[in-house]
Amino acid sequence: MAEITLVKGETSALDRTWMSMPDGSTRQVAVHVVHDLPHLVVESLFGLEDGLWGVLAQGGFAAANRARTRSRGRRVRLVTDVPLDDLGARNWRGHIVAKAATNAVVNRWQDGPDTPDGVRGRLSPDDAADADYRQRVSDLLGRLDDETIALAIGGTRELSTAWVRLPAGDTLRLQWPLRQPAG
Repeated sequence: MAEITLVKGETSALDRTWMSMPDGSTRQVAVHVVHDLPHLVVESLFGLEDGLWGVLAQGGFAAANRARTRSRGRRVRLVTDVPLDDLGARNWRGHIVAKAATNAVVNRWQDGPDTPDGVRGRLSPDDAADADYRQRVSDLLGRLDDETIALAIGGTRELSTAWVRLPAGDTLRLQWPLRQPAG
C-alpha cells in the first residue's frame, strides 16, 4: 500500500501530491488532483491495478514525476505530457480502460443517468474499438456488480467535494488502493 499526501495550492497548478512507498521512499507525482482523485476511487473499487494510481505506486511515469518536481507544476502537469517510461508504456492499455471507466462513473459528458446501468452504457465499447480494448472492458463489466458501481459514483462525488472544500494549504491523506467502503 502507498500513502498519498495531497496539498492544496492557491490554484490547481500549485497543488502537490506525494506518494510514500512501503520501502520508505517518498516522491512527488505528476497528477492533476481535480481530475485524478476520481481515478483513485474508481481504480481502487474496480480493482484496476494497471491504471494511473497503480502504475504510480509501482514507480511508473518517472519522467513526468521528475519534470513535475523540476518545473514546480508550471509546465508538465500530467503523466502524458512527457514520453512514457517502460512501466507506463507496458500498462498503457490498462490506463486507457481506467480512464474510460472513470469517465463513465463521473459522467464527464452528462450522458444518461448516474446509475449502475448508466455507467455500463457509457463504458460499453462501440464496434470501432480494437479487440483488446473491447475484451478488457467486457472483462471489467463482467465482474462489476451494481453495489460496486454505486459506491464508485458516490465515492467520486464525496472525494471531489472534500477536495473542493479543503482550504488552500491544507492536506488530504489517502492511500493506494483506497480501503474498500463497507457494504
